[in-house]
Amino acid sequence: MHKFLSFLIFLFVFSNGYTLEKQPWFGDVYEFHFLSKYTFFRFSKVDSALIQPDNAFNDHLLHFNLSFAPTLQWSIDSDLEFIGTPRQDFGFRTVAFQARYLFKDDIIGDPVSFAMGGNFRVVSSDSLKDVSTLYHSDIDFEMNFALGKEFSHQDYWRFRIWGYAAAGIANKGSPWIRAKLSIEGNSKEERQWGLFAEAMRGYGRREYVDVYNFDGYAKIRQSNIDLGFSYGFLLGVWGTFSLEYKRTVLAKRSPQDVNFFSVIYLLPFSF
Repeated sequence: MHKFLSFLIFLFVFSNGYTLEKQPWFGDVYEFHFLSKYTFFRFSKVDSALIQPDNAFNDHLLHFNLSFAPTLQWSIDSDLEFIGTPRQDFGFRTVAFQARYLFKDDIIGDPVSFAMGGNFRVVSSDSLKDVSTLYHSDIDFEMNFALGKEFSHQDYWRFRIWGYAAAGIANKGSPWIRAKLSIEGNSKEERQWGLFAEAMRGYGRREYVDVYNFDGYAKIRQSNIDLGFSYGFLLGVWGTFSLEYKRTVLAKRSPQDVNFFSVIYLLPFSF
């Protein structure tokens, strides 16, 4: 049983919302971090749609991520997504793999933490035909970097601010850029909170969305901004349980006024 479990973890790590790791801080060396996340999101309109959807989209997204730091400088992680929407039955959505390198680490005395990396994602054909899915083509590639600073109190961080930016290109279509800015707090290693903004812009030429004949965002000049917050409870060696909400406050040629409600569980473990 132990060998079978280890084999499954190996396959998951080396074969796997844009929910890959973004923060410029890695976990402890030789420690795994397993994240599971359920998100319900809803919208009824799509900006610049030729014809608006007949009914509101009530979507269910299940996400898993496994990260591992083999050294102080390197981190690898992968994620796996399943989704159910009015356009597709619940099933496989995407799988992705990422590797990042930590050039500077403020925890050991550098002025800031700075990490760079790259990732690729494989998207199912059903999801590409679904306007709910903000991916571009069958295979998406990205290069990214993250910059952050922690402010500590005694043996734990109390406050931190960090930013993330990425540029991507798929096997077809035009490039895109993404960014995230987050401010987070930690109260005595018991409670954690976060405020964040996320933005994305695609550089396709198409300036309309055909909801009923959709083929991905590769050719669409799409942009959106989301604002959100999270609140988490630390459970000691049993990890962290968090609640998250975000809303799309600006959308161009993509779903409008989307509300996302998420439940997240993060478990650190090692062998």
